Amino acid sequence: MGKFKTGDLVEAGLWLSLVAFLFAYSFEFDRNIEIYRYGATAWPRAILLLIAVAAIGQLLNQARHSDDSATGMFAAAADDASENTQHSSLGWYLCTFVLLAIPFVYMNLPGWIVSTNNIPEEGVARVKIITAAVLFVIYLIFAWRNHVGAILALPVFFAACLEDMGFYALAPFFIIGIMILMGERRISRMAMIMPLIYGLLLLCFVKLLYVGLPTGYVRPFYDFGNWVVALLQ
Repeated sequence: MGKFKTGDLVEAGLWLSLVAFLFAYSFEFDRNIEIYRYGATAWPRAILLLIAVAAIGQLLNQARHSDDSATGMFAAAADDASENTQHSSLGWYLCTFVLLAIPFVYMNLPGWIVSTNNIPEEGVARVKIITAAVLFVIYLIFAWRNHVGAILALPVFFAACLEDMGFYALAPFFIIGIMILMGERRISRMAMIMPLIYGLLLLCFVKLLYVGLPTGYVRPFYDFGNWVVALLQ
């Protein structure tokens, strides 16, 4: 067994901190579901548990092979971006902070814009779409320089947008984004893998577990989500 490296500890700490935050946030939507006895938080918390176990397992594996070259997801992302950034610099940490802050900006900024400008209810959806688009562009700019922060921030950004834009419309883009951040560049491969993963998720949650995934309420995402639900039923 080798020694724990600082980078490995930071990586594990970031994952576990994210798990702890999302677990605490899950109490916001913890309620009973008539068609699913385990409630609304069962599957999200199960996924969080798997993430925590994977983070701890990865840390132990990296310590065991401390003399070997790193093969973890973060190490690969860092190597991929090594030409564009210095990972020990203040700028790199600030870039990571900006990426992680983007989802929380989205969760709060539209409400502030609506309340301070007295925007009517029919204009709220437009504000959210514009805010999401601008923040996504900012995400792309910073993600190009910091793949580690991008990998951490993308799932949180995806989760932040789910209530408004729905799982059905956003999941394909999330899957493609994860593949790109993991180093996949072959369009043909992504075109085959994305529908497969998307279809398996819909089959598992909608057809087998009867879990109502968010359809969103912002058009046209809402319309697309309802169309998929009607198609599956």
